[in-house]
Amino acid sequence: MLKIENSLLVLLIISTLLGITYPIRLEHPLLFIIAEVVSVISTLWIIRLYFFVSRPLKELGNAINLLSNNDFQSRLLPTPHPVVNKLVVVFNKMINQLHKERVEQREQSYFLEHLLKATPHGIVVLDYDQKVIQTNPTILHILELKFNALKNKRFIDIEHPLISEINQLALNQVKDIQLSGGRRYRCQKSSFIFQGFQQQFIIVQDLYLDDIKKEKQAYSKVIRMMSHEVNNSVGAMNSYLDTLKLFSPADEELKTDYLEALSIVKDRNSAMAEFMKNFASVVKIPEPNLENVNLIKILQDLLEIYHSDFKNNHIQVLDKFPKELAVIADKSLLEQLFINIFKNAKEALLEVDQTDRTLEISFNEETKKLVIWNSGPKISKETEEKLFTPFYSSKPTGQGIGLMICRDILLKHKWDFRLFSGKKEGVTFEISF
Repeated sequence: MLKIENSLLVLLIISTLLGITYPIRLEHPLLFIIAEVVSVISTLWIIRLYFFVSRPLKELGNAINLLSNNDFQSRLLPTPHPVVNKLVVVFNKMINQLHKERVEQREQSYFLEHLLKATPHGIVVLDYDQKVIQTNPTILHILELKFNALKNKRFIDIEHPLISEINQLALNQVKDIQLSGGRRYRCQKSSFIFQGFQQQFIIVQDLYLDDIKKEKQAYSKVIRMMSHEVNNSVGAMNSYLDTLKLFSPADEELKTDYLEALSIVKDRNSAMAEFMKNFASVVKIPEPNLENVNLIKILQDLLEIYHSDFKNNHIQVLDKFPKELAVIADKSLLEQLFINIFKNAKEALLEVDQTDRTLEISFNEETKKLVIWNSGPKISKETEEKLFTPFYSSKPTGQGIGLMICRDILLKHKWDFRLFSGKKEGVTFEISF
């Protein structure tokens, strides 16, 4: 546009001078020559002004394009105009600073993203409407959910026992939350300002493995010491008892009572040794020898073993699992795991009427969870929180060892699990692969 206007101005000046001097060119030739020289000089001057102005304006246009396109890589070229050249220098400095800040922001963003992925704590970031906008893999593992199931959903509307407890936290409050299966989490809700709005983020620390480690350090040494002392004492006492049998009374009636009493004491010693052996087994679970095994085959074999026992106790077994399910696990440890689960289920079912004893085993293909449900008495919320606690049992004669063994086997396989009573009657043991 400037070029056209400049050309029209040149034509206007030349036309005007020619129009005025052309009619008198013969009478006043000198004046005509002067007019022509002036027109040439004016044309050259206007052309010079055009180049003097057009280039700075072009650079200013480039500056506008760079800013509108968020281009922080290119720079403006120096111009012959001193004032515009100062503007170019300032603009280039501003672009350099913006580029530097942009790179730093991007690096910080990458660092924060990798930090969120690497941190062992679960993190959820909410927008000002309390909708989930960012999570890390740890919290998805804790919640056993996928990001698509959380994205753009209000945190308060997500159904999960841990989230329900977190929603009750006040801002900047730290609280330890315990769920079924002995799971304990340290949760904190905080906030930050982003683009002028307050946004919240939640940090969830899984204390479960730390708790188990501390528990084992506390009881394993005591159990080993007790087992050692009891076994030594039992061995010595049984030896003395066998020796005492040699000095039995001559009287037959007294001899019978005497030997029976020694037998009772020896049986009691053996029972005490077996009792300590059960405690010692908790700290002797080996590391799993992982291999590809068919989980369904293991379940079917164990159900076959328990078939007569279940039938005699009027327990109906419903198997709703697929024909085959391959998992990477230790076969012997899995057998021990399900033996304890079936044993606990049977004991629970014996507490209800014979007509209502059902054991159901199913596998959810979508969530990859094995569900073992029995129609026994429901577990109270207080009991549910104490399950898998060392040596805790809700049964009067229980030792609290079976569930500890189940817990340790599942943890060694790095599988999540829950034992709870939900909306459905009875008790559910849920294992997530």
